[in-house]
Amino acid sequence: MIKLFLTTLLFTANTLFAADKLTELNLDAAKKIADKAAACGVKNKWKLSIAIVNSEGNLIYFQRGDGSYSGSIDAAIDKAKSANAFQRPTKAFADSIKEGRTGLLSVKNIVGIEGGLPIQSGEKHLGGIGVSGARSVEDEQCAKAGLE
Repeated sequence: MIKLFLTTLLFTANTLFAADKLTELNLDAAKKIADKAAACGVKNKWKLSIAIVNSEGNLIYFQRGDGSYSGSIDAAIDKAKSANAFQRPTKAFADSIKEGRTGLLSVKNIVGIEGGLPIQSGEKHLGGIGVSGARSVEDEQCAKAGLE
């Protein structure tokens, strides 16, 4: 069971999402990522909150769409921090928890729901994005859109 979990995490870590040609995660770059993710939400009529954290896990940009749920604020930030801290999509944790590895829920910074992605540029880890407000699979869809 542990071997399967580690294999899943290693596979996921090797399939991180990248913000094309990004060399530094500064405020301007974070706004551009969030704008792309928000455009995905607007196109689909989803009311989203979007958080971008740097590689230290500090919030550098937050955007809340009109009409988004107040609960989506913390959820987006937590997803971004989780994806950053473990440098893998939060979906990896969701899948592991669904398979019965509920002990993961006791680990600090683990969010077991889709919508958080690490931000990579080549081999360099830059931070994380978290999206919340729609169904979790839709949150992840918009987070991916932000990194394309």
